[in-house]
Formats: sequence, C-alpha cells, structure tokens
Amino acid sequence: MMHTTSANRIRPALMMLWAVVCVALAGGCASKAPRGALAPADTAATVWNAYKAYSAATERDTGPFRLETSLRYNAGDDGHRVIALIWGNGKAPLRLDIMAGIGATVAKIRETDDTFLAYSPNEQKAYHHYGDGKALFSFGVPVPFSVSDLTAMLDGRFGSVFGLRSAGEATLVPGMGIAYTLEGKRPGGSLVISEAGLPVRWTDGTADGWNLDVTYAEDADATATPMPRKLVFQHGKGYNAIILVKERVRLDTPFSPEQLGLELPEGTTLLPLRSLGRK
Repeated sequence: MMHTTSANRIRPALMMLWAVVCVALAGGCASKAPRGALAPADTAATVWNAYKAYSAATERDTGPFRLETSLRYNAGDDGHRVIALIWGNGKAPLRLDIMAGIGATVAKIRETDDTFLAYSPNEQKAYHHYGDGKALFSFGVPVPFSVSDLTAMLDGRFGSVFGLRSAGEATLVPGMGIAYTLEGKRPGGSLVISEAGLPVRWTDGTADGWNLDVTYAEDADATATPMPRKLVFQHGKGYNAIILVKERVRLDTPFSPEQLGLELPEGTTLLPLRSLGRK
C-alpha cells in the first residue's frame, strides 16, 4: 500500500517559531542592508533554530520512499535530459536508475555508506568505487554530492548533509535570508537560510566553485512541511544540473534486499570508477 505525500504535518510549535522568525527578520532587514552586513545576533539565532526545527521535522519522516525526478545536466559537453528514479528504505543502501525514455535505461546505480556501483547497459560495463568522494560527478552527473546526500536534500533532510552547527558570524542576504558559514570541511562553505528556516542557497566557498539553489513546492495546505521541488547546481567551469521532483511517494512496506540490490548480467566488464578519468 502506498500514498503520495506532500503534507507531512509540522508541529504547532514549529509554526509558532516560524511566525517569530518572520517578525525578527522583518525588523532586522528593514534597512535593506547590503550583502555582507552582519545579522543581529538574536535574529541569526532565531533563524538557525528554525532551520534545526525544520531538519528535525523532516528526519522524523524517514522511511521507505520512491522519487521520480527530471534531471537536466551539462557536464562540459552537450546537454542531457533524463528521468531519474530513486528508491530506498530511507537511508543507504539506495538505488538510482537513469532513463532516457520509457524502457531506455542508460544507467543503474547502487550506493551504500561506503560503496558506489554503476552499471551501463549500453556499454555492458560496470564501474565501482570504494570510500567517500564525488562518485556521481566522476560517473558524469555534474553534482558535488552523493546519491545519499541528494536524496536527503530532496527529502528536506538538509541537517544530515550540511550539519546543525555554524561557525563565525552570520550575514544578511537581502531578499533571501541569512548566510551562515558551515562548520567543518565537508561540505563546508556557506548556507543561506530563509526566514522560515529553509535552506535556499549553498556555496562551497571557493572561487568559481559550486553553487546550489533550492526552491520548494507550493502546497495548498499552509500547515504542511515545505518540501524541496527543485535543486539547481552550477559550477564556474560550466557544469550545471537541474533536478526537478515530479513525484514523491511514501511507502508502507520496505523494499526487500533484492529490490535494493544490483545484479550485474553475465559478461559485464567491471572497472574502477577512476578509469573514466573524471575528477
């Protein structure tokens, strides 16, 4: 049995917190301070707490799911437009199929906490990688995150990707919210959070590096937990990718190990991912 979810309920306390945030930001940004101006400490704390509350609300809903997305990307060559299906029981292992059309699967991917396996039916080759790193980017999908991280972001679980601790002073970003420097090096960078506690932009902090913009689904039910609708990645070297959620489904029954596995056909050539030469 399954049901489509766009209405995961927010606790009343979270809604009250968002109302406080709106008032705080309205006062803090009334002077239309230029980018880089320091945010008032109390306002910065209120917005960060709203982000933590949002992260906690989305983490509670982790469970079996299926996502259908549209993926458009340019990895330094001609542009591509494909359908990407992602499914799993909440966290790793995860499965991702990339299709160019109905029945035309161009890649099958399985990711665990420390392994990445991608099978290309057209080439009858499979590529494997052990350890962390940007395996999807190495495989040709220009995003600086893992399948697990992408899934978490599309599910609103930004806290598991960007963490729940910031470092240094927060700055105002007119029209967007407040920018916080993230603690640590992975992923590091800066995260802009809206008055409602929603991440709306991430930058990796390097010159001509990665940027990510996040937009959210507009739900008729104002009490529903806002869920990301689109992720837009851009890199200074011209790489870009747009992931648009077409359908988000919660499942009552977990996927079996077989459904989350990736069995390679007999005769498949197995190669290390680094053999593709993409860095």
